Amino acid sequence: MVYYSTIVNGSLEKVWKQLLLKIEHPENFVPGVSNVNIFEKNPDFVLRQMTVTSAENSTILKEKITFIPYKIRFLLLEHPTMEGYVDNDCKYISENETELTFTINWKDKVELTEINNQELVKNAVLKTKQFIENNNETTT
Repeated sequence: MVYYSTIVNGSLEKVWKQLLLKIEHPENFVPGVSNVNIFEKNPDFVLRQMTVTSAENSTILKEKITFIPYKIRFLLLEHPTMEGYVDNDCKYISENETELTFTINWKDKVELTEINNQELVKNAVLKTKQFIENNNETTT
């Protein structure tokens, strides 16, 4: 498990609304995302498939996303090499500051070893922070 936290200049309510937006529009938050398809959406969870392209390869993955204030969990249902989940948490600091933490708990399916990529989680948090701070609208 690897995690990274930062302070976002924005209210807890704004950060939470933007994190909810990430469920249907991950391309604003995650580099290399395309072909996002929502298969099911209800008050308890969302089933999503998307393609993530990096310099090395292109991967199609399916996720079950659950959300309760102020945590979103992205559980991998189908991925060629990994299993596990990512948590996005936000916590009140002050009226205009919110702590944002991403925790990645991925394992290699074959070797069952933890995927421990600190740079990946840091970049994901900082990209999300930048998007939230630059987006004045809080539409979901």
